[in-house]
Amino acid sequence: MPVISIILTEHDHRRLEQEYATLVAEWACPGHVGTIPGFDDWISKRVVSHAELQAHHPAPGDVADINAFNAIEKLVTSLPRHGFHLAHTALPDTDPAASAQRLAQAMVSDLGLQPYYAKRLQDLFQHYLKSAKEIADVAQVGITNRAYGALTEAHRRLTERTSNAISKLGAEKAIGRVEGATAILVGIDVMDRGTAKKRTTAFEAEVTAARKTGWVGRIFGEP
Repeated sequence: MPVISIILTEHDHRRLEQEYATLVAEWACPGHVGTIPGFDDWISKRVVSHAELQAHHPAPGDVADINAFNAIEKLVTSLPRHGFHLAHTALPDTDPAASAQRLAQAMVSDLGLQPYYAKRLQDLFQHYLKSAKEIADVAQVGITNRAYGALTEAHRRLTERTSNAISKLGAEKAIGRVEGATAILVGIDVMDRGTAKKRTTAFEAEVTAARKTGWVGRIFGEP
């Protein structure tokens, strides 16, 4: 059996001696059988019993930490069930594990948890973290607002450049370019069909007006 040394304060040692003395006095009363344990054996069993009690009944501070962690874990694990996700929206070259570690450390510090909860929280966050793309895929989002704005602006600029180059491109090619770009936006749900029809019709009217000025025909030899 291994030897374990326990250091006690004088106060604790006196208190334990008094408890043992009470046990010895009670042992002499009727009803006790067997040999009274020695002080060393008695204190060893008492230490083991105390450790088991602490394991099943943690100190108030430990209970608070456990409850806080359980609450955080329940929140994170229940997010998908309620239509939410833990999104990692940092820059593309940012390591999600590093972000999870920083978040865990911040929560441990803010909530006053024991330091070892940082690793448990980090593991929890890493397991449930999703990138913005993954969340968009889960939600079947065809395109983000940022991409929507960029594509809409690109379409506007393309239409403007084509309008300024009608004399070089020719009527059919200019109209075809705008119609093709518009059809792409309709296909990826950036533009609805009604808006697309209005824009292509407006551009065709612009081309028709350019024809009437005569400069398109003069460049391409049209009558």
